[in-house]
Amino acid sequence: KDALIENNIENKQIQITLEKNLNEVIINIEDNAGGIPQEILPKIFEPYFSTKKSSIGTGLGLYMSYDIIVNHLKGSISVENTNKGAKFTIKFPYIKN
Repeated sequence: KDALIENNIENKQIQITLEKNLNEVIINIEDNAGGIPQEILPKIFEPYFSTKKSSIGTGLGLYMSYDIIVNHLKGSISVENTNKGAKFTIKFPYIKN
């Protein structure tokens, strides 16, 4: 949301898709804010990493998301730039009851 505002995107979009196969559930979250600068892409899940002023953010949101998804829910989270913006992919093991 912040990137859409900061980059003055006129037609702001966040697309969320969900799919399930035999082994996993996949959630994709993609915006049209232009992407994440390539030089910071490998750092965004690190604790205390933020591109915002210290009064605005702590740099813990994506780190905590990563920790919860990977270490507690046994899933994965990744990010890539697309031709529209940034795309986060979250995968969880699918456990059939």
